[in-house]
Amino acid sequence: MAAHFEKCLTEADTVGRLSLPIDWLGILLPFELGSREVEICVSDGFGSYWEFRCSTIKMGLYRKPVLQPEGWLKFVDHKGLKVGDKIILDSEPNDFIGRHFRIRAQKLNHEDDKWVDV
Repeated sequence: MAAHFEKCLTEADTVGRLSLPIDWLGILLPFELGSREVEICVSDGFGSYWEFRCSTIKMGLYRKPVLQPEGWLKFVDHKGLKVGDKIILDSEPNDFIGRHFRIRAQKLNHEDDKWVDV
């Protein structure tokens, strides 16, 4: 099953971790028994691969997946992302690696009001 997630970045996203929707728990690679973390390798469409550590945090009665700051903030800094910029995270099944993850970072071009990949 393919999955798609878009988010305009908030200040919390640009200085800390990135929260993912709860339904992404079923999309992410299986967590080791008793572990709350999993490493995922993500391509950015420009030939670069990024390693993110995804963990779960308790949100009331539910567990929510988040990308931890170590890898996430390297990506944010490299792409020059700011509040209001957008990320798009896609995932699709892959026969060889189990699941392929792709991330796109976008900035709004104010001249023509279109999102541009960076």
